[in-house]
Amino acid sequence: MTESAEPFGGRSPEEYEQRLMAKLQPAAIRSTLSFAGLYQMTHEMLKHAILEKVRNFYCIGFDQSGFTFDEREYQGHVIDAARTEGWIKNNNQKFDASAAWLVRMDAITAEQAKRLQDIYNHRHELTHDLMSFIVDPDRDLDTQMFIDAVTILHDVHRFWVSVERDIGMFEHLGDVSLDDVTPASLALLQQCINAYIEDPQNQKA
Repeated sequence: MTESAEPFGGRSPEEYEQRLMAKLQPAAIRSTLSFAGLYQMTHEMLKHAILEKVRNFYCIGFDQSGFTFDEREYQGHVIDAARTEGWIKNNNQKFDASAAWLVRMDAITAEQAKRLQDIYNHRHELTHDLMSFIVDPDRDLDTQMFIDAVTILHDVHRFWVSVERDIGMFEHLGDVSLDDVTPASLALLQQCINAYIEDPQNQKA
């Protein structure tokens, strides 16, 4: 087995050392940790807005054991429909099926639904291999992935707001447009994003 011809990722040893030392500065470490936290928060919000809210769409009541669901409708319109269309390809079948349902509802595009797997993969890396993002000069955070995750999250929430509006939940507020309603979770996320952006260290990116 031969060694890599580029042990320093194509950089000179001096450049590699400079890059490593820069990543190990306290401000840089804080920035990496902050980004990882923001990203994971956003991913959890996506899971709730996609997986749990699609499931709750088929809620039909409440009894002594908790919420009850129209399992037949959920299975047919979400799981089976997604399987027929070829969306379910891994173990996350309910999540994939829920994303496919949102595509059929015109909440997100097919491209956005496919992008969710990349977003999940980067979340998995940040969760289980965070140390390497701190110490590896050749491993960088994917800011575009984060931007895409936030965009999809906004689109999904916009859809759910439209559902709530259509069933009359905002009638007491008068004439309300979709842009007038911001879920509390999105408002909190935006406040966290603003705090991250306002840090001078993160403005260098």
